[in-house]
Amino acid sequence: MTCYMRHLGWLFRVLELENDAGNRHRLDRAIKSALGLRADAPCPEVNAYLKALSGEERFELIDALERELGE
Repeated sequence: MTCYMRHLGWLFRVLELENDAGNRHRLDRAIKSALGLRADAPCPEVNAYLKALSGEERFELIDALERELGE
């Protein structure tokens, strides 16, 4: 999880989440769910999916994460 989380400071700010261990785990699970990945998907796989997102897909991901996290 940590290999891609360090690049997601922007996402914590957008979602108004504190960047702490508990929220990193919550966000990791929510991202994998939103992207349709297995819960045990390896970090490089998740990172590759995130890097490949277009701007519009990032907005859709944010919406999905807000729903997933109940924000």
